[in-house]
Amino acid sequence: MDTAARQRFERRVRDLVAFGHRGSATPHEARAAEYLASEARAAGLEPTTVPFTGCSSFGARLFLHVVVAAVGLLPLWTVPFATIALGLFALVSLLAEESSWPALLGRLVVAAQSRNVEARVPAAGGPPRARVVVLGHYDTQRTGLMWREGLIRRLGPMLARSPGPTRAPMFPVVLAMALQIVAGALALAAPSLRPVGIVLAAFAFFVYAVAGFVLAEWARGPFVPGASDNATGSAAVFSLVEEWRKSPPEAVELVALWTGCEETGLMGSAAWAVANRRAVQAVPTTFLNVDTLGRGRPRFVGVEYSIGAWPVRYPPALLELCARAAAEAGFADAGPKPMSVPSDALQLLVRGIPGATVMCFEDDGHLPGCHQMIDTMDNVDFEVAWSGVRLAWEILRRLAPAR
Repeated sequence: MDTAARQRFERRVRDLVAFGHRGSATPHEARAAEYLASEARAAGLEPTTVPFTGCSSFGARLFLHVVVAAVGLLPLWTVPFATIALGLFALVSLLAEESSWPALLGRLVVAAQSRNVEARVPAAGGPPRARVVVLGHYDTQRTGLMWREGLIRRLGPMLARSPGPTRAPMFPVVLAMALQIVAGALALAAPSLRPVGIVLAAFAFFVYAVAGFVLAEWARGPFVPGASDNATGSAAVFSLVEEWRKSPPEAVELVALWTGCEETGLMGSAAWAVANRRAVQAVPTTFLNVDTLGRGRPRFVGVEYSIGAWPVRYPPALLELCARAAAEAGFADAGPKPMSVPSDALQLLVRGIPGATVMCFEDDGHLPGCHQMIDTMDNVDFEVAWSGVRLAWEILRRLAPAR
């Protein structure tokens, strides 16, 4: 990957940041999609823009779950069955928000149009025997008090060291919902244990109060510029496609995919996976997801957690491939690393599509500037970002033979 390729990469990052923001399911996101399509055409591709129904606020989607669960606490001693039912409904819906299940409560605020941009590089030498999807989301997140740098710098490393599902930021809410169900069951079946139920309900209510305030504030926050997250990943997709086309593997189709509404529940990758489920069944498909390359060091991810604390692991064989690629290219301590927040990869993994994710973050798991207004061009380290592109390429060029 030469100097000219890097210059094109940096230019595309700057072009995307110039939109001010690319807020999920907003006119800014739509204009960014038009830019990506025009850039793909200029690169000799034939892009298509595929609309889907999205959402402009993930905070609002999560807030609904907290409200429904909190309402369920009110009739604990008069109608405990309602406490159990509403707590269970909120919990199941929360776990479904970023999984292969249809979203339930979140659908109440899913009403705006978003779109994916897709371009295909046909397989050389005839019909494809394998397919590789290279994807990066191009929309940007809202910010809020929960994303303040001082808090994230402390919370990120703490979550990275936490065991299992406790890494997920929404784990306290999930725990509170589970305890609410237990409190309702005690009130229904064991009135003598009423003091225990009161303690559990009080804890759940406290968690809901804190989470509700934080999520409500985030739901109305401004959209961030999104230089590192994820103008770098969107630009990297172009770089990887251009390098691939220099010497494409025999009988392998490459799909370039820029997803919308990743920041509001991985909706673009889910829409692509649903629309292409038959194609994926017909031709063995692998993916490479590129996200947030601007700060830290290049890594590949081994496990990530849904917002409801559900762990999703990457295939061991592909993790071994990534480790070999990183070692052979001289990338130290590249992974596999856990991620406390989910990426587009989660929607593909839960649907049985294997793949890998490349990101950049610090040794302690901190993502500098994550979902903050400081995620600007001035805070992108292009040396780091380009090294992330290079690690992604080392993995990509090995994925096709792996199939």
